[in-house]
Amino acid sequence: MVSPDNTNCLGSSVSRAILEQLTEALQRASCIDHQLARPVLRIEAFIQDGDDTGDDGGRIIPNGPTIVHSPSPNTTPEPERECDAVLTRRRSLAALRLRPQPSTVLDDAIDSHRRMQIAEHNFPKRAKTQADVVPIPDSSSLDKFITGVWENIHGGVHLEPQSLVEQLQLTAAAAVHTLTEGDGPPSLTRSANDPVRGPGRSQNAAAGNPDSFSWSNVFCRKVTQASRTCRSIEVIVQAHWVEQFDAYVDFLAATNPNMSLTKCRKAALMGACRDFEWSEKELRNKMAVWRGYKQIKDAAGWAALVFAGMGLYRLCKYRTDFNTKSMERLSAFRRRIEVAADTLHPSWRQLLALVGEIPERRFTGHPHDWVVFPDGSDPVPLHSTYIKYDPCFSFQHMDESTIDSRAWDNNDPRWIPPPSAALSLAGANTCRACAQSQSDDPKLNSCFCFPSLFGGLRPPCPVQVFRTPDGRNNGLQALVGFERGAAIGEFVGLVTRGIEDLDVMESAAVSHRPYQIWQGRQGNFTRFVNHSCKPNAQYQHFVWLGIQRVVLVSKGIDAGTEITVDYSESYWRGLDKRCLCGEGCCRYNGDDRP
Repeated sequence: MVSPDNTNCLGSSVSRAILEQLTEALQRASCIDHQLARPVLRIEAFIQDGDDTGDDGGRIIPNGPTIVHSPSPNTTPEPERECDAVLTRRRSLAALRLRPQPSTVLDDAIDSHRRMQIAEHNFPKRAKTQADVVPIPDSSSLDKFITGVWENIHGGVHLEPQSLVEQLQLTAAAAVHTLTEGDGPPSLTRSANDPVRGPGRSQNAAAGNPDSFSWSNVFCRKVTQASRTCRSIEVIVQAHWVEQFDAYVDFLAATNPNMSLTKCRKAALMGACRDFEWSEKELRNKMAVWRGYKQIKDAAGWAALVFAGMGLYRLCKYRTDFNTKSMERLSAFRRRIEVAADTLHPSWRQLLALVGEIPERRFTGHPHDWVVFPDGSDPVPLHSTYIKYDPCFSFQHMDESTIDSRAWDNNDPRWIPPPSAALSLAGANTCRACAQSQSDDPKLNSCFCFPSLFGGLRPPCPVQVFRTPDGRNNGLQALVGFERGAAIGEFVGLVTRGIEDLDVMESAAVSHRPYQIWQGRQGNFTRFVNHSCKPNAQYQHFVWLGIQRVVLVSKGIDAGTEITVDYSESYWRGLDKRCLCGEGCCRYNGDDRP
């Protein structure tokens, strides 16, 4: 316990010591002050009580900084409760079992609205398996096919014709190396991208060599991409061949009126067998599969065929879900698939030149610059859906939030002090959920709480902006399923403050620095998530590299489902607008709402 007199004495001594060190530091840095346009000085102070327990000598507060309570000189100090004497960290079992961090309570006394806040209920956890749970029917073959198309488009597949040339050069170089150099190790003096060098039979001899492993990664990537491109070309040519076969049969029927259509098909088939050098049975079996490729192309376009998954052959061989209703449903995805393919893989249409198609790109820009329609109508530009609200509407897509320099002077208000003085002095970033080290370098990162967002590559999220049919303007649809607890994306935008009467995310990293994230002119797809009183996702705080992030987390979302969140009561308070979620538990569609 520190008395008031001792507190004043301690404060004076600490102040003098800090000022002396600060003056000395500024004098040493005077040589570079002319290079800093707007210098910002940040001072961190840690006061610890040696009698408390903890790894660093201070009281450990879960998911928070080191705190020591000092009584005010004008108040009588109260004895600490026994349960507060020692607090231990709770270790998280997995990224899907994170506990909610205590969020700062903001002042809601003012008559403000349209402010979304982070809910304080439990973080979504992985669903437990129970023996008495009713089994969910497996997805149909058509649903699996559509999901596979979306996964390939938003995955790491690169369909480029020039990769075929690289594959031939790499394969030839590998054969030459094997014949000329025998079992000697391949030369590592050339660039890893040099297509002349090949691994040969001696690649295992160089196991463990970093240069050899890096070159092997590049070699395997190029061959894999070329093989994937070859597979796409194969199904394109085979589907086109079926079109040519049908056209030739029609030609025989037109030029030989005395021949029946069956005899015309037989004549065309036998001519193809001579050219293929296959038996009639073998060609008929292959034609049955190839005709399935053509049906998919006719319904969903070339893009659906090019980016189809490995289940395409099985789907077309057994022809499950190949009926009129399924093909009509598949045709509704045609324009939507083309939007994703054209914007994420601009050169994929070059493959169509092999069959005489004009490789004209229809959709340009960012994938979310286009609003799609569930009924298969032509997509429309994003800005056209907001013209009646804002004639000058524009939206900039970005992956990271930007700081409003006018509000925060380039000082990020989302910064959170390290949980201990030792970590602050070491400059280490430790996850507050799993207690593992964090780094943008995958080789150094050990935190895998949200691996799809932090600590590695961030692939495009398989979601699309779509037009809602019930008057809610645009919404966000999940193209693939998101399991419970999985991260969908980070809520990014302009980090600012003082915005009123506009949709804004309100939060605070520390109690005295509340901030707002505004997505009116810049942000990402999370801007288009609609409200629901029975949501299937929620926003959650997560600290990455000392910066508080707002992450959109799934509660269990099926493919093709609209992603929704609860905007919170602070958003609807005083807002002259009804909720259109349509749920039976809707809280904001009547006059009795808060």
